[in-house]
Amino acid sequence: MIIINNTEETKVKVVSAFSLGEIAVKYDMSTMPQPENLPGKLAELFYDKETGKLYYEYTDIPKTALELLQEETQQLKLAIAESAEAQQQDKIENQLAIAELAEVVATKEVL
Repeated sequence: MIIINNTEETKVKVVSAFSLGEIAVKYDMSTMPQPENLPGKLAELFYDKETGKLYYEYTDIPKTALELLQEETQQLKLAIAESAEAQQQDKIENQLAIAELAEVVATKEVL
């Protein structure tokens, strides 16, 4: 048996579903669809009053505070790694410039 809100709409969200065993039920539970297991999605069961069919619609599950912090931490780690790489490249370029300058100075002293 399924419980729905009493509205005139064709698409009605299922409020509850349960089986009463031997008692006649409004919906044959053996044909009840099973929700797909989609990561990050919440399955919501709906009933179409025109067709008498049950079906699922999937909505995004809001991220928890912990998940949001983990994403932010990952982004910060990536930014730090990129910054360190840029600093290393700058250091190499500075060392090359100093080496070239030292070579120019040494060459002028020999002359």
